[in-house]
Amino acid sequence: MATNPIDDWFLGYKTRAVKSKDRGGLYLGHGRRPSKPLKSGSGLTNLKAAALKHPEVMVKIPRRLSSNSKGIAGVRGHLDYVSRNGKIQVETNDGERLNGKRAVRDLVEDWKRLGIAEHTKHKEALNIVLSMPPGTPPQAVLDAARNFAAEQFEGHKYAFALHHESDKEGEPPHPHVHLCVLVRNQFGDRLNPRKNDLFEWRVRFAEKLREEGVQCAATRRQHRGITQKPENSVFRAIKSRGQVPNRYRQQAEELIEAVKHNERPTHKSWKKIMHTRGLIVDEYGKIAKELYKMGHKTEARIISRLAKETAAQPRDTKAQQQFDTAVNNGMTAEKLTQNLKHQLDESEQFSNLARKLSESGHKTEAKLMQDIAVAAAGRSIVGETSLERSNSQSAEKPSPHHEHGDDGLTR
Repeated sequence: MATNPIDDWFLGYKTRAVKSKDRGGLYLGHGRRPSKPLKSGSGLTNLKAAALKHPEVMVKIPRRLSSNSKGIAGVRGHLDYVSRNGKIQVETNDGERLNGKRAVRDLVEDWKRLGIAEHTKHKEALNIVLSMPPGTPPQAVLDAARNFAAEQFEGHKYAFALHHESDKEGEPPHPHVHLCVLVRNQFGDRLNPRKNDLFEWRVRFAEKLREEGVQCAATRRQHRGITQKPENSVFRAIKSRGQVPNRYRQQAEELIEAVKHNERPTHKSWKKIMHTRGLIVDEYGKIAKELYKMGHKTEARIISRLAKETAAQPRDTKAQQQFDTAVNNGMTAEKLTQNLKHQLDESEQFSNLARKLSESGHKTEAKLMQDIAVAAAGRSIVGETSLERSNSQSAEKPSPHHEHGDDGLTR
């Protein structure tokens, strides 16, 4: 069995939320295809990697809602962030390494002379984040990002920098590269990435990481039978400040109403989602069968295992799991309402206390109070569901598998 059919299925598989489009259509205008074809067998390679629990690569375009994110002013502000105001080295598409805020500002002025106004109606650059979990060699991530950008964004001006705790105190433990790409290339074509394009970028970045000796996978959540999206990074950031996101409060109130009327939550698209999972599991069966016929018994067993794990993934939504937990534990709507009020009060009180302690110079005590506020903000009003309990037990065991938030990216 040739691997091309697997690649075509793997790359071309579209969920109901993704409109069908030519994968070569990254551009409006000339429609030039800037990148080389993917390596043959990339589909099977990534499926095997997912089955072996290799960490998933992340390619993300974070949402930037600020009105200052457009025009060259937005590019300038973003590169100040990427370079940490000149404290982190920035590399350009020409291979030039920039150190210091003045050098970064000079680069922006060079880009401005390409005809980008100070303020425009549109964003003039894409902020792309390429990331791997803690423990991944940061230099390998940087080198892979450099090679990915050179291949994918040929003809574009871009700059990038690595953020990692090994380079600067206070940076996160997971190595990630911020890549700032001007949306217009030398022909005037404008980058217009969609979800399918982002998925292909993940596959390409994974290729570059493997060339650096890093084990990784690039698959969609559907390929792994994961139906629940990871937590939105905006909500995660709000919780990290010791606050309960309004959306979480709304979900808690909806759960209370469901328990009050004894109506288990439903999901309007759940049948379609389960149908999609069935199609994927069936395809895995066909792939494994053909691999076995060809004598690739090890690969066949790996894909068969992936099929079983995908089919066995939980089918309930988070709301359904929380409803079941509440009902099974005999929790009434009144009790859940009390829990919600206690959560909101506790997170607010300890967050305010942390701020006052910090302002008065009691940093250690402020950190302790803030930790309590964060814990309160992240607490469910029903406690741990059975799935969350299972996941927390699994997390105690060493595992290289990595999951990222789903906002602004595909996975």
